[in-house]
Amino acid sequence: MHPCNRRQFIRAGTTLAALVALDLKSADLAIRPGIDAKIRGLMLGTALGDAFGGPVEFQPRDDVQRLSNPPKLWRDDEILDPAARDATIARLLLRAYRDLRPEPESYGQWNHHSEAGTITDDTRHKLILLHALRRAETSGRWPISEKDFAQAYLDWPKTPAVTASAGYVALAADWLEEYEYAARWIVGERHLVTARPPERLWGGIPTCAGQMAMLPLAALFAGKPESAYRAAYSLAFIDNSWARDMIASLVAGLAVTLVTEPDPKSPRRAWNSILHAVRTTDPFGYGSIRWTSRSVTRWLGVAETMARDANHRPARLFAALEKEFEFTTKWEAQVPFVVVFACLELADYDPLAALQLSMEWGHDTDSYAQLLGAFIGALHGPELFKASWRERVTARLKADHQVDLEDDCRLLSRLQRLSLKQQLIQ
Repeated sequence: MHPCNRRQFIRAGTTLAALVALDLKSADLAIRPGIDAKIRGLMLGTALGDAFGGPVEFQPRDDVQRLSNPPKLWRDDEILDPAARDATIARLLLRAYRDLRPEPESYGQWNHHSEAGTITDDTRHKLILLHALRRAETSGRWPISEKDFAQAYLDWPKTPAVTASAGYVALAADWLEEYEYAARWIVGERHLVTARPPERLWGGIPTCAGQMAMLPLAALFAGKPESAYRAAYSLAFIDNSWARDMIASLVAGLAVTLVTEPDPKSPRRAWNSILHAVRTTDPFGYGSIRWTSRSVTRWLGVAETMARDANHRPARLFAALEKEFEFTTKWEAQVPFVVVFACLELADYDPLAALQLSMEWGHDTDSYAQLLGAFIGALHGPELFKASWRERVTARLKADHQVDLEDDCRLLSRLQRLSLKQQLIQ
């Protein structure tokens, strides 16, 4: 690992305060030195978030509380003050899976008694996207399309990431069953035994599937939120309804995050720019449809209101989340979206405190933490995370899936530079 000196980023140019006022729907932001490190931060942050949340994902609260150093059960009167934030960060722990999830699960970890640092399907979706990008780079066949991405879902199970390990083929087949129905439809198959319209994915529920898969696309379009939006939107056949707009807006926000410098004295300034990009990047006019409201705008408002009303009391935020999503599948698109931005606001944008808080509510913990991890890693760079964490997750990716995360980061950096010369996404 090469350390990222945050002082190397240039402060010159548009100030963050002025940046908020920019029309990010059309503006391209200047690429700053250190972009390769921030791409690494994005990729390490999202893989670490997945690995942090995986061992406790959807586990009964009583079982989770019996773990050593468990997530905190907050009392209603407890305030997340600076001392409590430090204690929250200290609870961040890469856990082994043996206590609560010892057996392989197709949507979770793929080994018996998986070790700390092991990823779940939240990262495997990204490996499929990276497979599609690497194949296009090798063949020189640009731009890639939704059809190419769909083909990657059909081809990835035949790669060493799956075939090199006993039992992975069956696990991959079960995990990808729904997605492969849709992928075959996208590539042109119409036999209903093997291909189904993508609109029927998960019964038409807008899920967080794209939030698991599409985040690395931000690296290709660093500083170009509208280009990032269009790229994610065009490929995201795994998302239904307004979830496609939501993932595209998140990738747009990540594209701005990669060229935004954190301000330790005023963390909110950087996040104002990021949230402005998420909120306003809307090339297809979702926000101007008559008699409707844009889901991105609505759920950002919900997140901000929940955090403000909780007034630095995590228990109150968690109670509001439970009430809002009582009858909602916890992996619907709006849930991680709200959890991530509400936890960031509640924690006054302390990155690691927000990361731990996103898991202390419970439910789909790896999906929440992988999304939050991508944003804080893209903003602060890889040095935000302990070296032992970084080494652990990269080692497990190599051992479990033959994946060199550093090589994948270099791929994204090469493609970011290539995107300045030619169109990469159709």
